[in-house]
Amino acid sequence: MSEPNTGVYLRQLYDSLVTNLHKELALQGYEEITPSHGLVFQYMEENGSRITSLASLAGMTKQSMSALVYQLENLGYLLRTADPDDGRAVLFVLTAKGEQLKSLAKKINRSFEQRWEETLGTEQYTLLRGLLLKLVESA
Repeated sequence: MSEPNTGVYLRQLYDSLVTNLHKELALQGYEEITPSHGLVFQYMEENGSRITSLASLAGMTKQSMSALVYQLENLGYLLRTADPDDGRAVLFVLTAKGEQLKSLAKKINRSFEQRWEETLGTEQYTLLRGLLLKLVESA
């Protein structure tokens, strides 16, 4: 039997990270946040983002990203504002509630990643992260 390709292993690790994140978020009162919402938070720029930019970065349609952004806006995580560079365009920015959620998610993910670091040891874990970054940058 042949071994799976590296992408399968990477996907399994990513899936376990996401599953853990949403389990922990639900325990802390964020049951309404789904893994799909994570795409908005992942690609949101500090000064706000347009839906078209978020969709492009996430590799999804503008319509699908719009649905996610509008859900998060209705839940109070995002705020719609005028784009200072283009009066016809709209930017979405994180509210204080959105910033709080993003910060909590980072802490939860870092805590989960510490398990990987404990498994590999600090030196190998640092090497793994460096190698992954190198691959991302070359893609």
